[in-house]
Amino acid sequence: GKKGNEGKAGKACVPISLLSLVSFFSLPLRISTKGRLMLDHSYVGKKLPLIRYEVDASKIRELAGALGDDNPLFNDREAAQAAGYPNIVAPLTFPTLFRFWGGTPAGAETRSLLGEMGADLLRVLHGEEEYEYFGTLHPGDDITGELEIVSIDRKEGSSGPMDMVKTRATYRDQHGAVKVIARATMVVRW
Repeated sequence: GKKGNEGKAGKACVPISLLSLVSFFSLPLRISTKGRLMLDHSYVGKKLPLIRYEVDASKIRELAGALGDDNPLFNDREAAQAAGYPNIVAPLTFPTLFRFWGGTPAGAETRSLLGEMGADLLRVLHGEEEYEYFGTLHPGDDITGELEIVSIDRKEGSSGPMDMVKTRATYRDQHGAVKVIARATMVVRW
């Protein structure tokens, strides 16, 4: 039978630390009326422009190699077809790379939006990421994605206040079907 999550929803929780969300420059911070640093909460619900990425077999193999994963489903079409897939499948963390290997500089939209919101981009950390799959990704899939700021929550840490920025990216294939929803938390330290 078929392995994976083809045709049914499933979750893969993968912690990812310190992706390259750090910018080469720092933008001014917003100051609250009480003199405390804070993000502009009016950005909750704002969506970033669509990201477009065509899944390529060489990029699937490249990521699998970087991960040290020699699973034949990632690099052998015949093995993938024998397992019931039409072609090789992408590793579960592949959606993280859509924006990094897509048509824009790595994380440019996210950095721009966080800067507009008032974050010092040199103090932004990638906290966690979770993927919910509705189908597997294969070479030739033409993916479009949209990123939304879902919430901003203030927490007190041992070194001071932090804002937890939660985002949701919805990725659709060329037929408009949702393939993956990625939820992430970015930590803005003050």
